[in-house]
Amino acid sequence: MLAKSDGLSLEKHTQDLLDVFISFQNAFPALEELFKDEDFWVYLKTSIIFHDIGKATKGFQNYMETGERYRFRHEILSAIIAKNYTDNELIINAILAHHKNYEKLKELLNEYENNKKYNQDRWIEKEFEELYFEWISDFLQNYHIELKEYNFYELDSFIKKWTSKRQKRKISELEKFQNIFLSASLSICDHNASAGIKEIPIIQDKNFSFLDDTPYEPYTHQKHSWQTDSNALLIAPTGQGKTESSLGWLRNQLKNRQGRAFYILPFTASINAMTKRVSKDFKDENLVGLLHGKAKFFIDEYYEKKDGQSLKDLIDINKKIVKPFKVVTPFQILKWAFGVKGFEKGLSELAGSYLIFDEIHIYDKELFRRLLFFIEWLIEKLDVKVFIMTATMPTFMQEHIKNVLQIKQVIKADKKRLDEIRRHKVKLFNSNIDEQIGFIQQNIDSGKTVLVVCNTVAKAQEMYENIVCDDKTLLHSGFNGKDRTSKEKRVQSKNKPQLLVGTQAIEVSLDIDYDLIVTEPASLDALLQRFGRVYRGQGRELKDSDEANCFVTTEIEKVHKLIYDEVVVQNSLKALEKIEGKILHEDTIQELLDEVYEPFELDDDNLRANFRNLLDNLYPYNIYEESEEEFFKQFDGIEVLPIELKDEFRELIENQQYLEAEKLLVSISKSKFAKNKRDGNIGFFEPHNYKKVIPTISLKYNSHIGLTNENETVFDVL
Repeated sequence: MLAKSDGLSLEKHTQDLLDVFISFQNAFPALEELFKDEDFWVYLKTSIIFHDIGKATKGFQNYMETGERYRFRHEILSAIIAKNYTDNELIINAILAHHKNYEKLKELLNEYENNKKYNQDRWIEKEFEELYFEWISDFLQNYHIELKEYNFYELDSFIKKWTSKRQKRKISELEKFQNIFLSASLSICDHNASAGIKEIPIIQDKNFSFLDDTPYEPYTHQKHSWQTDSNALLIAPTGQGKTESSLGWLRNQLKNRQGRAFYILPFTASINAMTKRVSKDFKDENLVGLLHGKAKFFIDEYYEKKDGQSLKDLIDINKKIVKPFKVVTPFQILKWAFGVKGFEKGLSELAGSYLIFDEIHIYDKELFRRLLFFIEWLIEKLDVKVFIMTATMPTFMQEHIKNVLQIKQVIKADKKRLDEIRRHKVKLFNSNIDEQIGFIQQNIDSGKTVLVVCNTVAKAQEMYENIVCDDKTLLHSGFNGKDRTSKEKRVQSKNKPQLLVGTQAIEVSLDIDYDLIVTEPASLDALLQRFGRVYRGQGRELKDSDEANCFVTTEIEKVHKLIYDEVVVQNSLKALEKIEGKILHEDTIQELLDEVYEPFELDDDNLRANFRNLLDNLYPYNIYEESEEEFFKQFDGIEVLPIELKDEFRELIENQQYLEAEKLLVSISKSKFAKNKRDGNIGFFEPHNYKKVIPTISLKYNSHIGLTNENETVFDVL
């Protein structure tokens, strides 16, 4: 009896799921606890055995052998057969919904019964009668299941319960989560087995041996982090081993219970870098995955394909619930709160998980609040644990985090160690950054490594072109995937460029070390993060007599006001005036941050209640188009193809190198897209055999500076 068109038998496919099931139990022990029924694993095993049994029918088997269209959903028959064995609604629901949501199944059932094209009554029942009952009996006996007779059952009541607003109100929270966990677990086992994945790995204590092998004595805050069993907030300077602190905390949690781990960062460059770093630390890249908008390009460059494995396989593995440690943007977990398709699997993966946030406060106010409220809900409902770390967070935000998440364990760097840190001395330039090109050039010529940070892509490009240096790199969001990946590799190599010019993307978690920085004005926490990329290396300390190494221009240009709050930037510059020319001591940073930022109420517009209402009204087997749309509105990017790369793109498509072609696309904001469309710079073309229309843009592009605002050619529309 066939299960797949590639000749895989139903017996073998079922056994593949049961193989996955064994490791799934080890990887997700929290599911049984949260399910609040010790028979959870029995229910899942039963669901696996029955999930595809409806394929043992004449119509489906004929489709497997001849390719003749088969129009009936096998999971409906599987659920009917299972109903002969058990009255457990959880099992029936898991089987019935392991491919389609209930709204879609309701449409199909109505179509089967009412559409005249089928030319017969009782169509579902007659399809049921064409099952190979003798084979099914023999198959089930292999699992010690005996069915004495096979009765036809209507399934409308199962579907109606979860699609009727009136009936959904009667469903308890426990029943809702039980259905989420069981149905998602079946889908996870099914998807992994179908992808040839037989085992779901876990992180073992041996993977943390790098923490024991370091030649340096761990800092006090690291030791405290490694001994902490609870949720924690770590406050420590940049370059003081916060990543090791968080991984040691994770190690301690995993001693008590296995669970997935998520390391949450804001920028793709820092995510890519962290993925490489942790893979190296764990000595196993198979344990570490990543998820962000451009992840497929990094995966193609970084992960080694095994025999017979395609890039699509690798991308799927990073998306699937396989890798136990994922480095992600906050949106990759927040999306499940909005009911984005697959939220049942997303919440199940988060159940009993461990979240590590680096600088959670750098996002905008609303995202910060949503994240806090979502973490609060995850702790309460899914027994999630969280480790939050920061070097630059105002006290009022720390208080919000402690209060909302009920964090009692606040870990701080040892004051004696803080007094020893002498890495930064600030000098303000009463000018714009263009006027400091001579100063930057002078330092380049003297052999120093220099970091230049601008607030816009256009300004970064201008600075890059006007500074003479044989070894320089520009890094910003206006590069295509191909060039961005190569630049990130270069920046984080041992042979880093002497001059690095960039935008905000280099602020957080990039482990780079430069001699000095020249930066445009920004909020104080952003500036402190930028300073953290200077004098970062072991043993680099300043003397009182040393010159400044952190230079900030003070002229606030009009465009800066669109990126940072002008009052906050002005307050930040005033704060820096107080310590100008002096070595910046870490114990004064908190005082400066608290002077700069005006506290805000966390729930001044009832966001918490509205957000929790959204979460509490997520039901399995449903779709949430409105909230999905609300979630995706947060993203501002449109991918376009620079017109200079059109021929290269077309050639790659003709050679079926689709990913290499997509690496040529550049993401621009919706507003920039609209402006260029008005200016006649946007066109469209559809490469042969690509089946997509690609927006093209007639602005100059090259691999050194990225997409510019300068027109390239008279536009031609294809």
